[in-house]
Amino acid sequence: MRVSSKVCSIIWKAVLLILCTWGLLDGSGILAGNYTDAFPHMFTNIANMFAWVYFLCAVIWLCVRFRDPEAVTFAPVIKYTAAVSLLVTMLIAHFMLFNTLFENGQIVLHLLLMHYVVPVMTLLDWLLFDEKGKMPAWGPLAWLSLVLVYLAFTMIAVGVFGVYMGGGTTADVTSYPYTFLDPAISGTGGVVTFCLGMLAAFIALGYAIFGIDRLLGWAGRKG
Repeated sequence: MRVSSKVCSIIWKAVLLILCTWGLLDGSGILAGNYTDAFPHMFTNIANMFAWVYFLCAVIWLCVRFRDPEAVTFAPVIKYTAAVSLLVTMLIAHFMLFNTLFENGQIVLHLLLMHYVVPVMTLLDWLLFDEKGKMPAWGPLAWLSLVLVYLAFTMIAVGVFGVYMGGGTTADVTSYPYTFLDPAISGTGGVVTFCLGMLAAFIALGYAIFGIDRLLGWAGRKG
């Protein structure tokens, strides 16, 4: 059952914002006074920054329209673009890059926040506070927008114009932010396969969320 309290929704989103802010500041090196140039090259960081902007706008919007019963979800397409992007990065981090979450045997706080806490809280925000059964069937395709822009920009910037976007986990290995995007390392076929696989994962996850949304909407009407 949906939580209809705007107060709870605003508080949840505000806590998410605080944790996301901490993760971004710590992950970028700003808190330590040593900004990492490669920080904005990684899709996880971009997805978290995208979500941060969204939830800041959502909190402001809910506060301004606090007494409006129709004001439930701010800019749903943008919200679910952020949600799917965060969830895919969480799955990739967990199943493909899990070892990078640790340093000297200890989990790195900002990686925990950005790879797990913020994605899960974003998913729960949808489950707890959004009206169900209203997602459009074309939604999961629109939610591809962030990763499509990221992939296109990265491949053109590095592959065509020679812009250096490495320096994170790929320092001194490749100019790309990830080795699996570098044709010289993974091969052209490997890069294409990875990109198609990522897009397929986005679509599959998007339609899984769409299906759950429709099911919950139907159950809510029956109840």
